[in-house]
Amino acid sequence: MTKHLPLQQFSFLTPLFIFIVSCGSDMVEDVVETYDSGNKKVYVRYHPDPNVLEKHFYNAAGEMIHLERDSLSYGYDFKHFMSGTWIIDKMTVDDEVMFEKDSVYNPDSPPNIYTFSNDKLLVSGPQYSADYKIGYLDSSQVELDGIWTYGVEGEKTYRTQRIFDIDYIQILSYYTFLWIDFLEDSEKEEEVLFRRIDIPIAIDLPDTTQITTEETR
Repeated sequence: MTKHLPLQQFSFLTPLFIFIVSCGSDMVEDVVETYDSGNKKVYVRYHPDPNVLEKHFYNAAGEMIHLERDSLSYGYDFKHFMSGTWIIDKMTVDDEVMFEKDSVYNPDSPPNIYTFSNDKLLVSGPQYSADYKIGYLDSSQVELDGIWTYGVEGEKTYRTQRIFDIDYIQILSYYTFLWIDFLEDSEKEEEVLFRRIDIPIAIDLPDTTQITTEETR
């Protein structure tokens, strides 16, 4: 299928094409479009290995509002993007907000933490946990195979289930993505927004406490 682009897009695509051709084997970065004020509007970075082109979009105030990553090796690129820790930022079902993350962290009610790695998705929380093998199929699909558990075994609320599913991820920016059909309910319209977070690593420091004794006089 041939896709015809609007004429006004050629002013943007032409410098991009020149940028890619001139890259060679080194990583190259450049501003390819600016606002009238001179502030950058579109900034691109090319990684020759693994052949990835990043496009960073900024608003007039200089804040990055969108990130696109185009790659010839989508599975690798997608896996690299998803690696890290995420939490649910907001859940909307049938236009009703069912959950929204507190702006202030509450240690008495910590969120579920979703940790993506090369071949695993681990979820940990106060009541819910999951352990999945994960496969990155292309630039938007993940294959999950594992078990989730809710509650404490022996209690009435305890539930567990084995899952084998293919889900879709829509990347919005470096910090956010939508998990499509997260609730697996075809009768409801849902939007589940995830946000990237950084969890500080606790380091066990050696005990340097020195105990001295004095002779009784």
